[in-house]
Amino acid sequence: MIDWRETPTTEERMLAHDAQELRDFYAGKVPQDSADAYVRHLSQPGALTAALNWYRAGRPDGAIGVIDVPTLYIWSTDDSAFGPAAAQETERWVNGPYRFETLQGVSHWIPEEAPEPLSHLLLDHLRAHDEYSTRSENAVVDPQKR
Repeated sequence: MIDWRETPTTEERMLAHDAQELRDFYAGKVPQDSADAYVRHLSQPGALTAALNWYRAGRPDGAIGVIDVPTLYIWSTDDSAFGPAAAQETERWVNGPYRFETLQGVSHWIPEEAPEPLSHLLLDHLRAHDEYSTRSENAVVDPQKR
């Protein structure tokens, strides 16, 4: 990740040779059709830069303050991007209700490898903190407009 933050040619390298380096990140963890779709989307102009900028912003220069909203941190033991210290230290920056969950034997690709446990944890979290919801009780959500 240091390379991603400090090397201006990261995107070029990751997309070279039919995006082989990018494909290697997904290998064996994400279904091939999903990996192909991700590579196709991330190969669009500016898309990979936008994705990497999330990681690049992970260490801001100034103070960011604390988080006051309910926070659920779902970490996986085989995550190659975020180690246990970084995951566990997050709680220090949260003043609101905080819950830390660990998924054993799952890599960085939690939605692809453990969609059901992830969905259950997210739904439990949202139900537990419904008072923070901004939706109207009478609101109707049209899934076609999402």
